[in-house]
Amino acid sequence: MSMKLLLRLHGWLGALLIALFPQGAGAQDLPAAQEMALRFLRTNPEQFHLTSSDVADVRISDAYVSKHNRVAHIWVQQQHAGIPVYNALFGLHVRDGQVYHLGHRFVTDLAQRVNTTLPSLGAGRALEMALLHLGFAPTDVPRLKRKISDRNWVFEGGNVSRQEIPVDICYDLNEQEQPRLAWKLFLDQANSSDMWTITVDAVNGQILRKHNHTLYCKAGHAHHADGDCSDYEEDAKAIAQAVQSQTSLSGVDEAYNVFALPAESPAHGSRTLVINPADPIASPYGWLDDNGQPGPEYTYTRGNNVWAYEDRANDNTPSVNESATGTNYVFNFPFDPDSEPAANLEAAITNLFYMNNMLHDITYRFGFDEPAGNFQANNYGRGGVANDFVRAEALDGGGENNANFSTPADGGNGRMQMYLWSGESGNVVRVNGPVFVQGTYYGQAANGWGAPITTTPVTGEVVITNDGTGSDDATKNCNPPVNALQGKIAMVDRGVCQFGQKALIAQQAGAIGCIICNFEDATIGMAAGTFGPQVTIPVVMMSKPNCDLLRQYVGLGLNISLVRPTSTGPQRLDGSFDNGIVAHEYGHGVSNRLTGGPSQAGCLGNAEQMGEGWSDWFTLITSVRPGDAPKQRRGVGTYVLRQPNDGVGIRRVPYTTDMSINPHTYGTVANSAGVHAIGEVWATVTWDLYWALVEKYGYDPDWTNPNSGNYRAVQLVMDGMKLQPCSPGFIDGRDAIRLANILNYNGEDTCLISQVFARRGMGIFANQGSSNSSGDGVEDFNPIPTCIKELKISKSTSTPLIDAGGEAKFTITVTNHKDETATGVVVTDPLPQGLSLVSASHGGTNVGGVITWNIGNMASGEQITLSYTAKSDPAFKSNLYFRDDMEEEGDRWSSFSLENNVNNTFYLQNNVVRVGQAAWRVDAPASETDQVLYHYLPVTIQGSKPVLRFWHRFNTQAGADAGFLEVQLDGESSWRRFDRSKVFREGYTGGIQYGTFAIPFLSGFSGNSNGWIRSYFDMSEFAGKSLAFRFRFGTDASTTVTDANWVIDQVDIMDMLNYDTEACVRSSAGDQVCARAEARGVIVDPGNVVSTNEPALANPLGIHVQPNPAADWVTVAFGMDASGPVNITILSTDGRQVAQLRLQGVHAGQVVPLDVRQLPAGMYVLRAESSLGNSSVKVAKR
Repeated sequence: MSMKLLLRLHGWLGALLIALFPQGAGAQDLPAAQEMALRFLRTNPEQFHLTSSDVADVRISDAYVSKHNRVAHIWVQQQHAGIPVYNALFGLHVRDGQVYHLGHRFVTDLAQRVNTTLPSLGAGRALEMALLHLGFAPTDVPRLKRKISDRNWVFEGGNVSRQEIPVDICYDLNEQEQPRLAWKLFLDQANSSDMWTITVDAVNGQILRKHNHTLYCKAGHAHHADGDCSDYEEDAKAIAQAVQSQTSLSGVDEAYNVFALPAESPAHGSRTLVINPADPIASPYGWLDDNGQPGPEYTYTRGNNVWAYEDRANDNTPSVNESATGTNYVFNFPFDPDSEPAANLEAAITNLFYMNNMLHDITYRFGFDEPAGNFQANNYGRGGVANDFVRAEALDGGGENNANFSTPADGGNGRMQMYLWSGESGNVVRVNGPVFVQGTYYGQAANGWGAPITTTPVTGEVVITNDGTGSDDATKNCNPPVNALQGKIAMVDRGVCQFGQKALIAQQAGAIGCIICNFEDATIGMAAGTFGPQVTIPVVMMSKPNCDLLRQYVGLGLNISLVRPTSTGPQRLDGSFDNGIVAHEYGHGVSNRLTGGPSQAGCLGNAEQMGEGWSDWFTLITSVRPGDAPKQRRGVGTYVLRQPNDGVGIRRVPYTTDMSINPHTYGTVANSAGVHAIGEVWATVTWDLYWALVEKYGYDPDWTNPNSGNYRAVQLVMDGMKLQPCSPGFIDGRDAIRLANILNYNGEDTCLISQVFARRGMGIFANQGSSNSSGDGVEDFNPIPTCIKELKISKSTSTPLIDAGGEAKFTITVTNHKDETATGVVVTDPLPQGLSLVSASHGGTNVGGVITWNIGNMASGEQITLSYTAKSDPAFKSNLYFRDDMEEEGDRWSSFSLENNVNNTFYLQNNVVRVGQAAWRVDAPASETDQVLYHYLPVTIQGSKPVLRFWHRFNTQAGADAGFLEVQLDGESSWRRFDRSKVFREGYTGGIQYGTFAIPFLSGFSGNSNGWIRSYFDMSEFAGKSLAFRFRFGTDASTTVTDANWVIDQVDIMDMLNYDTEACVRSSAGDQVCARAEARGVIVDPGNVVSTNEPALANPLGIHVQPNPAADWVTVAFGMDASGPVNITILSTDGRQVAQLRLQGVHAGQVVPLDVRQLPAGMYVLRAESSLGNSSVKVAKR
C-alpha cells in the first residue's frame, strides 16, 4: 500500500495518526525507537490537546519489539514533579521511521490541576484506610518492612496479604476527574482470591480507585433446552489425528493423557495421550524444565510456564504432594466421568497443566512472549521479567460454580483457580403435550422462595396472563390478570415489577405454578424482593427461545409439569476438565499484560473495556474443529453446566455469526449490566472476524501456518491488544485491529474488517464517547465508503427549521465508488408544493417541478457536491394546537415519585430556563429513583403529521440515569413508550441498562446533551386519539456525574409541515439510488404562537374538591348543571383506575362525598366525564 493511500485511509481509522521521520535505524533498534517516540510526543503536544508541560515530565514505562512485525511498542507515562499519574499512558508504536498511535490517557493541563505534591496522609495511614475499606480491623495493619524513599514504602503482608505490600505515591483522578495526590498499594488479600490495586487520597484518605486484578468467570447459570450430551468418543478419531507429536526437546519424552485441543471438554471428545506437545519456540526445553538446560527438572506438574496442583485447602500454597506426579515423565491417570471429582484428581491436575502450557505456547506464537510480559519462571535471556509462572489450582476450595485468574504486573505470578461446579440439573420443566413439544426444558427455580420443585410433579394447563390493558406490559403480570388462572400454570413475562410480585399475583388469581419468561436466550437468578416470602407456588424462569416455542401451543393443549428429575452422574463437575473455561481465564492474563504494557496490568478496569470478551474469544478459537461452521452455536462452560454442546453456557446468547440467534450490536453495550455482558458483544464481533477471515483464507488446525485465515484472525486480535490505548473502549479496539492489519498485512483486509465491525454497529461513524462509560456509545452500520463499490448519493440541509416564507437550503453529494467511470450520470430532486427554486449550483434547472443536473461522466473516486436554495410559501406552515411554556405548575402538571421517593421529584425552577421564566427540573442522585412529570389533562392528537416536541437539557450518568417520554390513551390505564425510530430529531441518545427501570431494551435520554436541544416525537400512530403524556426519569444507586439533572421546557404538539423530498442519481449503466435529508428534512415552524395552556385548563363542570389533601373522605362540588351520565373516576399516578362513581346528571351546587380511606397515601387525579366535556382535578391523599 502506498503512503498516499495509507494517509487517505486515516479518515476511516478514527484517531490513528502517523508521523513520518527521516529514515534511520530500524524499529529493531529499540533505543532509537524510544528516542523517536519521545521526540514525536514533545514535538506535537497540541495535536493531542495537551500542553508542552503535559509532556515535559514523562517516563518510558515499557518498551519492547514484536518479533513478527518489527514494531517497537513504547509506553510513555505522564508525571508531575516526578510523581506518576495512574494509568496516564501514551502508546507510541514505531516501525521504519513511522510513529503510530491510537489515542492516549494523559491528563490535560496537569500542572495547573494537581492539588499538591506533598502528602498530608502517611503511607501507613493510607494502608490502614484501604484495609478498613476491605473490612479489616485497625489492629490488622502490618508492620513496615522497609522504606525505599519518602515516596515508596514496603509493608509486610501480615495476616492481610500473601505478599509484601508496596505503597507508592502517585496521582489518580477522583470522580470529578481531578488529579489528586494519592498512595497506591498492591495487596494480595489473604482471606480471598482477590488481588487489589487501591489508591487512597493522600490528603483526605478517600478511596479513589479499587481495581481487582482477579477476574471471575461469574456464572450466570444460563441454560438452554434439554438435549443429549455428546458421547465421550465423539470425534475422537479426528481429534487424535489433529494432535501433533514431536521429537523430544529435552532428550526425554513427555506424555500427557488429556482432553487435547481442540476438544473443549469431556462432552466434546475423548482423552488422548499426547507426546512431547511443547512448542519448540515457546518452550524449547519442554514443559518440565525451568533452568534452560536439556533434561527436565520436575517429575510432577511443574515447569517453566505453570505449576499445577490441587488446592482443596484453599491455602494458595503449592507443594509437590499436591501436584500430579508422572512415571518416567508420563502423566497417564484414570478418568471416570461418573465419579466425583476427587476420584479424578490427578487426571484433573494433568489436564489443567496441559491447557495452561498449550495456551502459553499458542499465545507465544502470536506475540505474547517474554518482552510482552508472558508467564515464565525463566525467560531464557529473551527479555521481560521472569519468575512469574502461572500457579494453576485445581479443585480450589475457595468457592464453587466459578473460576478466576489474577494478573499482577510482569514479574508477579499469575494465579488460576478452578472450582467445582454443582452441576445440578435444571431440566425441571416437563412438557407433557402436545406431542410436537414434548420433552424436558431448563427452568431456573427461584432463589430460596416459592415452593421447592420436588420429584412430585405440579401439573397443569399453561395460561399466558393478561391484565387487559392492551399495552406492551400486559403480560408482565404486574396487575391482576383478567383471564382465569385457577388451577393453571401461569406464564408471565419478565420486566417492570419484582419477580416475587409477579408470582404472588398469579398465586392470588389461583395459579398452581408460575413460569417467568426472560427476554434473552438465558435465565438468571430470581431474588424474592418484597413479595417473594408470601409465594407458596413453584416459580421458574425459562429462556426466551424456549418460552417462544411453548407459547405457540397455549390454548392448544399445552400441559406442563414442574418436577425435579432423578439425578444421574456425579454431584459435581470439575472445571479443570473444561478447557474452554481454562482458556477463558488464561485469556485474562494475556489481555491484561498486553494492554498498556506488561508493567501495568491495570489498564482493563474501565467501564467499556473488553476483557471478558477476549477471554470468551480465547475459549472459542482454541476449540474450533475441522468442519465447524460460522453459524454453528457455541457456548462457554456448557460442560460444567451439563448443557448440550450448542447451549449458551454462562452467557446470555450463544456465539454465532447468525444475527437471528445472536443479535448483539454495539448498541447492546448500553443495555448490558456488568463486564461479562459487555464482553459478550466484543467476543461476538471478533468471532465474526475470525470466521470472515477463515472464509477468505481457509482454516488450518496447525497453529504455525501464517497463511490460514484463523492464524490471521488471532494475530490481528492479539496485536490489537498491544496497539490499543490503556482503558480502551470498543472503537479503540476496532481501530487497533485495523492498524494491526496495516502493520502486518499492508492493509489487505481493510474492507473485510470494516464490514465485519459495521455489521455489528461499529461502523465508521460509531462514536465511543468516554471509555469510562459503557452507556454513551453511538452505533453506526456504515463500513468504509470506498469498500462499497457503488454510485452513491446523500442529501442534507443547513436549514432544518425555517419560518414560513424563509429559504430552504439543500446539499446533495454524489460519489462514484465504483472501480470504473460512471457514464450518463443524472441527478434529480423534485420540488414539493410550497417551494420555488431560487438558485441551483452546477447548472441545475427546474424541469417540470423537478430540479435536474446532467452530470455526464464521473471518474472512479470522483465526488461532486450540488446545492440549491428554494423559497418557501409564507402561507404554508405547521399548525400548532398545543403549547405549554411551563411557567407555572397550575392544575395540568403532576410531579411525583413512582418509588415513593418524595425527596427527589421534578420541581419548577427559574435558574436554568430555555423559554420564559421557568422550567421543570429533576436531579439525579446516587440512589434508586423513578420520577414522573405527568400532564394528565388529555390532548387530542390532530393532523396528518402530528408531532410532539420539547426543549430540554440533561447531564447524567450515561446508560444508567435516563429519561424518556410515555403516553396514555384516554380510557386506558397502561402507558406506552416510544421506539427510538419515533424520535426523529435529537433522538434518544442510547440504550438504558435494565436495572434502572426493569424494562428490557429500553432507550432514553442520558449522558450529556451539551446544552439545550429540541426533540421531536412522531405521534402519527395516535392521530385522532385523546391522550395524556408524561416525562419519566430514573436513576440507579450510583452516579459519577456532578450536578446531574434533566431540565424540560416548553412542550408543543403540532401538525407538522415539512419539505422532505427524495433526491436520486442514475447512470447509463442502470445505477439508481436515492436519499433523503435526515430528520424529516426542513420543518416549517408554526411561528410565535401564544401558549395554549389556558384552554387546556377548562373545567366545564366547575369541579371543586375539599379537603385537599384528604385523609379519609373528599367532597366533590359541581359548579355547573350537566344532564345525562356523569362518570367520576379516581386514577393513580400510573394511570390505573382505583375508584369509580356513576351519577345520573348533576346540578350546580351539588356536593358528592367520596370515600378514599382505602387508598394509599399519594397523588391522584379525579376525572369527571359528562356531556359538557371532561374535568380533571388533582387530589392528594395523606
